[in-house]
Amino acid sequence: YGAFPTKVFDFFDLFNVFHTLWFRLLIGLLTVNIIVCTLNRWKGIWRTVFPQRIRMTDAFFQHARFHANFVLDEPAEAAAATVKKGLKHTRYRVSTEAAAGSVALYADRNRFSRFGTFISHLALVLILAGTVVGGIWGVSDPEFIVPEGTTRDVGLGTDLSVQLEHFTDEYYPEGPPKDFRSDIVIFKDGEEVKRGTTRVNSPVTYGGMKFFQSFFGQTALMVVKTNDGTSLYDGPVPLAWQTREGNRPVGSFTLGSESLEVWVIGPRSGENDPLVPAGEMRIEVYESTSGALRTATNLTQGTEQDVSGLNFTFVREGRFTGLSVAKDPGVKIIWVASALMIIGLVMLFYMPHRRLWASCKELPDGKTEVRLAMTGQRDSQVSAEFERVRQRVGKELRGRHAEEDTGQGGNHV
Repeated sequence: YGAFPTKVFDFFDLFNVFHTLWFRLLIGLLTVNIIVCTLNRWKGIWRTVFPQRIRMTDAFFQHARFHANFVLDEPAEAAAATVKKGLKHTRYRVSTEAAAGSVALYADRNRFSRFGTFISHLALVLILAGTVVGGIWGVSDPEFIVPEGTTRDVGLGTDLSVQLEHFTDEYYPEGPPKDFRSDIVIFKDGEEVKRGTTRVNSPVTYGGMKFFQSFFGQTALMVVKTNDGTSLYDGPVPLAWQTREGNRPVGSFTLGSESLEVWVIGPRSGENDPLVPAGEMRIEVYESTSGALRTATNLTQGTEQDVSGLNFTFVREGRFTGLSVAKDPGVKIIWVASALMIIGLVMLFYMPHRRLWASCKELPDGKTEVRLAMTGQRDSQVSAEFERVRQRVGKELRGRHAEEDTGQGGNHV
């Protein structure tokens, strides 16, 4: 049962999604969709931000969702100057268009906030681009293991190597883990270039490569010699995996000259293990070509034992650190995109574009009718905004002895 889903996931490369061709094609189609959507909206938003029409019809002022009327005993030009003053006090930018016996006004604020849509769209495109860049040129190794006191090449197309000087794990008195950290030294072409302490969320970084603390475990220092004393292996074996039966820590190394693969099995932690007692390591020796088990036995610490004609010694236990190594050139692009996304959203939601039209038209009796109108938008704050503007403009007009027409066609908020 378990093998079938694995084969399906492997067939569709779901274990490595970000590097698959079909994922990149989906990213490309989504990017094209965003660009087309942006171009489609460009013309309408441009006309909204830079309107060509200042003078509106009487029907517009009559049927606008938010409108107000005032009557002022002054010429249209003087009334328009008073309205303009009131609008500027509410931080509106005002444009005017004069004609015989009338002055039309258009006022707006935060007009460039409309472009927040395009900034947000650009941010989405950059996020997708950063994902693709990271998928193509990024490298990672989530299980980079370095035993204490040893140096290991990073690989991944780099000339770096890492030495683990010391691993430390600390715990609270109650038992929960307090801190895991590794003191590492980074070498480039054999020369030390950086040293530092890496933790789970505090990596050591060099040349864009980040080294995160990921996991840790025990090692078994093994020495293997031939009967004439020739050294075949001398080093720590990280017991970084677990056996299927018994959940014991296990690791392996190869003896190439002997065509042998040696598995080293440690005791279960925190209990008396009947198969691998404390102070011992169990080894299983397999033939590399056929995979056949040649022998299996326990080694006592510090004691040289003959196993399949070779001398094996389990010297002592040690520690290893498991690092997550990653380099993602798309991260910087995504950070820039994230900043643009925040800017775009702030512009759209916290600095909404407000538009208002006004008309100052002389009446037959020599007075001037002042009409204000604001179109209804999908924004619950439009009503409060129009009321704020109406009150401020009304205050300026009443200072000029204007009267507000509250009858039919008058204020409607």
